[in-house]
Amino acid sequence: MKAFDNKYLKRIVFSIQLISMMLIMIVAYTIQLIPMKYLIYVGILFVLLLIGEYFLIFYKKERSKRSLITQIISMILSCTMVVGAFYIYKTGQVVDLMTESKFQKRAISVIVLKDSEIKNQDQLPKHKTGYISAIDSQTMTYVTDEIKKDIGSIQLKDYKDFTKLVKGLYDKQVDAIILDEAFRSLVEQTDESFSDDTRVIYQVTKDEAAVSAKNVNVTEKPFLVFVSGNDEYGALSAVSRSDVNMLIGINPKTHQILLISIPRDTYYPLHMNGQLDKFTHAGIYGLQESVNTLQDMINEDINYYVKMNFTSFINIVDALGGITVNSPAAFTTKIGKYEIKEGENHLNAKQALSFVRERKSFVDGDFARGRNQQRMISAIVKKVCSPAILTSFSAVLDTVSQSVETNFSSSEINSLVQLQLSDMPNWDIQSYQIIGEPNKLPCYSMGGVSASVVQPSATSIQQATQYIDALMSNQKVQTESGDLNQ
Repeated sequence: MKAFDNKYLKRIVFSIQLISMMLIMIVAYTIQLIPMKYLIYVGILFVLLLIGEYFLIFYKKERSKRSLITQIISMILSCTMVVGAFYIYKTGQVVDLMTESKFQKRAISVIVLKDSEIKNQDQLPKHKTGYISAIDSQTMTYVTDEIKKDIGSIQLKDYKDFTKLVKGLYDKQVDAIILDEAFRSLVEQTDESFSDDTRVIYQVTKDEAAVSAKNVNVTEKPFLVFVSGNDEYGALSAVSRSDVNMLIGINPKTHQILLISIPRDTYYPLHMNGQLDKFTHAGIYGLQESVNTLQDMINEDINYYVKMNFTSFINIVDALGGITVNSPAAFTTKIGKYEIKEGENHLNAKQALSFVRERKSFVDGDFARGRNQQRMISAIVKKVCSPAILTSFSAVLDTVSQSVETNFSSSEINSLVQLQLSDMPNWDIQSYQIIGEPNKLPCYSMGGVSASVVQPSATSIQQATQYIDALMSNQKVQTESGDLNQ
């Protein structure tokens, strides 16, 4: 009976080993993250391992120590492979979450003063409501139509700009105002207490179309990615201005990455109407407007986008276990009062966020901040592409699924992962920044009110375009700045 039980147990152990090997191979093949050549090597290794285990388990004496040890090792390997299959499957799920087609959400609020007698939207028809029709007429028409359907006709007073709109509310010229939440940051630039002084009594949401990709074979052809980061915490799907604007060119053949930073205050015509505005304000009209305006600037198609906010950034750096960045100068951050030394700095999530937000410590302000943002992206790319990622793989997966939005397809991301795993290229990261002269000029999104802007140098834009053209033509690019993390 004991002999029968022992043989039965051996068969169970060996069967579990066989099933776990088949499971991890099937999952790995289905998800298509691991290069085929590695799968073939692993498959051969598994077959040899099974043959060896079979003889050690079944062709030894019943109480053989080798047979027993082999069974124990087999169970450990089986558990390891089941866990491995789970993480490979989880990686595929994360990629699918990141790349699923998403609509941006635009929220438009009806706002009253905190001490207003208006308690809800049903009271609006008895009061006068201010709005601005000229800056984003399509959205305002949509909102007023929705309000009319839900509440009935309301009295509207049209204003030219946000300064006059908010003043009208404070001065009781109107009892409520309609404000697209994407523009709230513009209001708070001139009235920091606005959010404390007011409350939202009603809100209309509007879906903005997803940004379409211009797909290429990402393992064979160079491509451009627009990275948009907004100076906000919260949902990625919310329409908002774009405070971090970077164009990343990637050439999988020459193994080069080109980072081009566009200062947020760059003064350039909006694609939708040709009106001059800060580039950061293009994001208020949707991510597609930012992409279109940047395409006008560089005269080149942008293939993909990646969007994140400060919540995303903190989570990613934290998941990576911090990041090491090279600073050309010592300074103390305004937020957090962190001491940054000249040379290498290992920063945790909060320190890293303060590092990329800092501009008041530098003579050239926003330009220096843009270079530090490039240093941070370069450092993140290098850590993700290094063996160090293995120690934080699970945490990074959990974070990225909720913190990054992109219009890469899942198959394109899988192909890029396969490229990195197969060739393990040492990426050459080059950087450049569009520069210009500070000025104070009228901005379309502010109703023609003058604001601090950067008039970009035509020579600087031309140089950026030349670098992009060279990268897209499979030429090696060498910028004057080079890799800022070296």
